[in-house]
Amino acid sequence: MATNNAMSSVVGWLLLPPLAAKVLLRVVHWVLRFTWPRAVPQAGTSRHALHGRISYVVVVATYLAYTIWAAEQDLGDNFYHALGLRPDTFDAQQLRRNFRRLSLQLHPDKNPDGAPQFILVQHAYNVLSDPLRRFAYDRAGEAAVLCESCKTASDYMLSALPQRLVVHIGYVLVSVAMQVFRVARSGSYWRYAAIAGFAALELAMMTRTAEPLFIRGLLWLAPRRTAFEIALVLRQALTCFFVAVNQIGPQLIPQDKAASTLDLARELLGKTRATAAEIQGRAARLAGFYKNTGLQRHMVESFESELLLGMTLGTSPAFRGEFTDRLGAVRSKLAPQ
Repeated sequence: MATNNAMSSVVGWLLLPPLAAKVLLRVVHWVLRFTWPRAVPQAGTSRHALHGRISYVVVVATYLAYTIWAAEQDLGDNFYHALGLRPDTFDAQQLRRNFRRLSLQLHPDKNPDGAPQFILVQHAYNVLSDPLRRFAYDRAGEAAVLCESCKTASDYMLSALPQRLVVHIGYVLVSVAMQVFRVARSGSYWRYAAIAGFAALELAMMTRTAEPLFIRGLLWLAPRRTAFEIALVLRQALTCFFVAVNQIGPQLIPQDKAASTLDLARELLGKTRATAAEIQGRAARLAGFYKNTGLQRHMVESFESELLLGMTLGTSPAFRGEFTDRLGAVRSKLAPQ
């Protein structure tokens, strides 16, 4: 079930944001045509492209929030939910009282359809009534409490450690594959830093008697969840966040992926050569009036300087302003006193 949810999430991230962004843009422009027609840009303009990027960012951010919420919902009920308890408020007496009440309600003799729930309630009670198994369940999940030979909290944590290592190694391998195949170029450093951070966080949860302060803050926001479940949601949120970054990044900073630095340099060099040839051609045509006078070469160089200065003044406001200021200063000095 978890694999199907993961696959559907990946497919959703690949297909839904582009389609939803187009629909959102059309809806917004349709509304603006009735309320503020001047705000609707023409198709193919830079403003229209900007609106498209903004709609894409909004869709991806919204879908990111939805996937985080869905990840929390997919966790389902834990052992505390099964017994009608909250992890931070119950005591041993309430645990026994709820277990007896639910056992009577769900017993197969009275409720034949409640056999699976009855088994779940018994298993949940056996785990939560044992301080060591409850410690392991809160910090490493249900897989940790399946160990039958474990006697101490360290034994339970060590039994769960290989599974946690496999999970983090899988994340590292996926990140390496994404980098090798250039599926996600943005934030590669932060992906590895986040994986290392989560590995350290889970290690702290499994080795300390009290949860880290960060986890305790999140448990206050989600009191019906365990520290292990909070870590699962955070890891899912982190995965979705990096997928969102790699989709939003090109929209915030549009760039030509096919153009390399060398290609851009060659294009700039070609434009520079074309401009130089245009200046030389115009200067030669202007200096044609001085043919056979001995001044043609000098006039060509003079016209080239004048044309270059004029083009620079026309294309650079900063240079034009500085040139005008200096020219005014020189004129003021040459003016008769």
